[in-house]
Amino acid sequence: MNKNVLILGSPFSSTWSMRAFFCAFPIIDEFDIIWKDFDSNSKLRDTSFCPTKQVPVLYLSHLDNPIVETFAIADVFSKVGGLEWPNNEVEEWYAKSICLEFQNQTSNLRSLIPMELREGKEIVQNHNHLSEWHQKLENLLINKDNKFLFGKMSIVDAWFAPLLCRFARVNYPTSTIVDDYFKRMKVTLAWERWVAEIGGLDVRYASENSFS
Repeated sequence: MNKNVLILGSPFSSTWSMRAFFCAFPIIDEFDIIWKDFDSNSKLRDTSFCPTKQVPVLYLSHLDNPIVETFAIADVFSKVGGLEWPNNEVEEWYAKSICLEFQNQTSNLRSLIPMELREGKEIVQNHNHLSEWHQKLENLLINKDNKFLFGKMSIVDAWFAPLLCRFARVNYPTSTIVDDYFKRMKVTLAWERWVAEIGGLDVRYASENSFS
């Protein structure tokens, strides 16, 4: 392609696309966004321009080949004006580690708790395996004493945004510090732009700014 393109899945259900969109948000207006729908088996209905038949996919005008896999896409955005990794080198190492740990150890989350941000789609049950990651988020917030997981909003916050959605989906009893963090995430411009793409948005995912 001879232009910047970001190919994403349905905003109400695509975990990986939400991460990529957030990572791109500081420069999102420099990209054409192509939205792709999924079928009942969570497969793309249209796989054109998606070499792995998955989303997200990033095309940059000056590159011959697309970038696939969300972690790689996030890293590219950190170099071209999108969200960044933490500035401190040691914190960057840990940030990348915890993102990949989450990615590699929670593959069952997608099937157990599909991300669904539309109203009327709630799963009324609790999942105890969320406890470990709830505790890790809480510890990061306590230890950093900041609004976001590593100070200013970074790739790590984008990475865990869908986890916050899943806490809401199953009515997980989040602590005050994690609940406050969720509220702060929902008033970021990235979150507001993402949920604005969703028809019939469940009010639990809406920003309070949406009602002002």
